Amino acid sequence: MSKAVSLRKFTIFFSLYALVSLVVYFKSSFTIPAWLVYLFILLPFYIVCILYLISFNLKHHQEMLRYRQLPLFLSFIFQLLIILTSPASCYGWKQGSPCYSFIQSHLIDVSDNPPHWMIEYVFPIAVFMYIITIWFFLGKIRVERQQSDKV
Repeated sequence: MSKAVSLRKFTIFFSLYALVSLVVYFKSSFTIPAWLVYLFILLPFYIVCILYLISFNLKHHQEMLRYRQLPLFLSFIFQLLIILTSPASCYGWKQGSPCYSFIQSHLIDVSDNPPHWMIEYVFPIAVFMYIITIWFFLGKIRVERQQSDKV
């Protein structure tokens, strides 16, 4: 378990984390397929999470929380997988060609049309697992009553 953190500070840090994550996602994959996933799946998911934390904050005003670190660690792993496997080179995507992932487009020359790897199929799985781990992480938050200084 983590150290006790104020709920307000946690909400602010999570909101900043969501904003920075979206910026990194959009910068690493400047393609239509990736942006569709980020705009219509991850952005609404982050908004729902932030609204959940705000409502949680209103209910448990002035209280501290603790969280489990394993789901947080797993979410960072899935976030890295999202970045590495996101569609980054999509020549002919609108005509039905598959996209090369971020890691493929940076390791090989995609202008020669090399065979696609299985990496691009990991992207939707990584997005799904990332959403599950973040939701599990937020669901396992434990609220602690603040100890009063009065004896």
